[in-house]
This record gives sequence, C-alpha cells and structure tokens, in this order.
Amino acid sequence: MSIRTRVACIAVRDGQVVLMRKLIPTYFNYKQLTPPGGGVELNETLEEACVREMHEETGLIVEQPVLKGVISYMNYADRTCAVTMLFYADRIYGDLVTNEPEKHIPEWVDLGTVASNKLVPEYYSEMIGRLIAGQPLINARLEWNKPGAVAPFVWTIMS
Repeated sequence: MSIRTRVACIAVRDGQVVLMRKLIPTYFNYKQLTPPGGGVELNETLEEACVREMHEETGLIVEQPVLKGVISYMNYADRTCAVTMLFYADRIYGDLVTNEPEKHIPEWVDLGTVASNKLVPEYYSEMIGRLIAGQPLINARLEWNKPGAVAPFVWTIMS
C-alpha cells in the first residue's frame, strides 16, 4: 500500500472562496464543489505544490499559502490512502480560468452560503467554517468501507 501526498487550498478573496465543480462521474465527489488541489510532485515543497495546483486548476496566483490542516483519506476496501495538506490563502491575484473543462470548473462561492450550499460536502463546509472562524489547525479523517462502521462513508474532524 502506498500513501499519496496531496495539497488543497481554501483560497478566499472578497468574501468568497474558490471551489471546483467536479465533472468526472467516477469521482466520489462527482458534481460537488471542493477546494482546488492535487498531488505533490517529486522535489516539490508542499507550498510550491499548493501554488502550482491553484494556478493549474483555477488560473489564480496565490502567494504565501499557510498550512492549516491535514486530511487523511482511507479506503479500507481497496487499501488506498492519501494525506492532504490543507492550506489557506488570502493573497490571490488574477481571474478564474477553466483549464480542464472535462474534469472540473472553478467558481467563486460566497462564504456566507457555503454552509447551506448542498453542492459543498458537509465535511468541507465544516472545515471551511472552522478555518474562517480562526481555528488554528484542522485534523480530519475521511473513511470508506471501514470494517464495523455503520455507514459506507464516515468523516470526522478531530480538531
């Protein structure tokens, strides 16, 4: 089993957060709005990966992203695991660009509507809310097919 290292960014500007509308039907978050992000490349720092992924997926330039959390993704059925470093950025420049329209489309979402937006998964809504409220660090876990669990998908925010 290998563990994938990933980054995601909660990028906030003018009372809005940029989220990606996922368009690939096989994604577990198909048609949902989730933070931009992706895999860390060889010899790349986490901050560099965050800046690169934001530009690749949204066309935006972010400066000085700050590490604000860790999200563990575990699928017990296929024995896969990923760890996502969650960044926050409020120094954002440029306009949204759809670079991969077959995969996802970036859009600005009003921070005041994130909690009630049915397209934002509850776990991301909770994480975004906590970060905006000033929680210094998020430690979250998303688990699929866990033996003995009452549901096929369970999420937990430990802190």
